[in-house]
Amino acid sequence: MNGNSTRFEGRRVLVTGGARGLGAAIAASFVAAGARVAVWDAPAPMELGYPLAGSAELDAARAAVGPTGHVAAVDVRDVAQVRAAVPATGAALGGGLDVVVCAAGVRTAATAATMTDAAWDAVVDTNLHGTYHVLRESLAHLEESGRGRIVVVAAEEGRRGAFGLSHYAAAAWGQIGLAKSLAHEVAGHGIAVGVVCPGVMDTAMSDDPSYWAVLQAGRDGSQAVTGPDRAAAEHALRVRHPSSTTYVDVDAVVRAVEQLVAEPGLDRTGAVVDVSAGLAATNTA
Repeated sequence: MNGNSTRFEGRRVLVTGGARGLGAAIAASFVAAGARVAVWDAPAPMELGYPLAGSAELDAARAAVGPTGHVAAVDVRDVAQVRAAVPATGAALGGGLDVVVCAAGVRTAATAATMTDAAWDAVVDTNLHGTYHVLRESLAHLEESGRGRIVVVAAEEGRRGAFGLSHYAAAAWGQIGLAKSLAHEVAGHGIAVGVVCPGVMDTAMSDDPSYWAVLQAGRDGSQAVTGPDRAAAEHALRVRHPSSTTYVDVDAVVRAVEQLVAEPGLDRTGAVVDVSAGLAATNTA
């Protein structure tokens, strides 16, 4: 994380999905660098293999952002909630937004043939539609900022696809396309847009037996799986990753987000940065 306590002094930063995991690490790093930070999290229930952030995580986030920050329960799938929360958040941070980091995301695991509509909708509505809702409603604030920055966190599966994660990959591909298109549309306002694609991190999202089984099956699903086993899943990650590490370092992802926000000018707008234990080496370009 950032060791400079003034690097983002005075910046007004919104982090969605910021009450735990990667989002919480991003929020904490911006706070440590002098920013005023707002955290949104605690969506309505979804059928996932792991628990969502709730009131306890929101209380911890309030302590983390301090008296100059802001924390709210906002479900990014609900456009009415987002539309109401953006001006309230801007006001709480002192009159606007300079940075929006879209880190709200969920994951389930199933093949396309066996996936339920509810599973597809939970992932696509949160990861893709939620990103769009937040960015559309925030743009006016970012235009007024004069130094607006947007960072979208999109799963590395959006760069490659993966067995058992078609909805997760499709949402991430959509997020990348949204961010690249938006970079064209907002450049005239001095707003830079970037995407960070993290690989698997050791967070609550990865503590899901159905996801372990997908990892055990391999990237193409060809490996026989007798039952979900975390140790076997972690071995599969080490085999898959060119770095031979199990998990991507959360702090490495945070640094990538910060670098895109700190970059002066628009030379890197539209960029996609992989932080995926070396899986970027498998990209075709």
